[in-house]
This record gives sequence, C-alpha cells and structure tokens, in this order.
Amino acid sequence: MNILIIIGLVLAGGTIAFDHLIHELPQWLAILLYSAAVILFVLGMIMSRKTNK
Repeated sequence: MNILIIIGLVLAGGTIAFDHLIHELPQWLAILLYSAAVILFVLGMIMSRKTNK
C-alpha cells in the first residue's frame, strides 16, 4: 500500500474522530481536510498503478 494512501486514510479517520469525539470542527475546515484526504488517496492510487506496470 502506498504511503499517500495511508496518509489519506489517517487524515480522514483523524478528522472524523476529532470531529465526533473531541471538538466539532468548523465546516470549512472539515471540507478542506476531507478534500486533502481524497486528493492524497487518489494520488496514491495513481502512483501505485504507475509502479506496478
């Protein structure tokens, strides 16, 4: 598994955990963090496909 995929999953999971368990995040910050997680996840998938060929 690519390191970018792992970072994206940790970022998304950390955002969910922080939002639900510790303190509610502002909506703009949650959207920014989820977007970053999706971008990292997609980049990791692209990089994995390029290295497997």
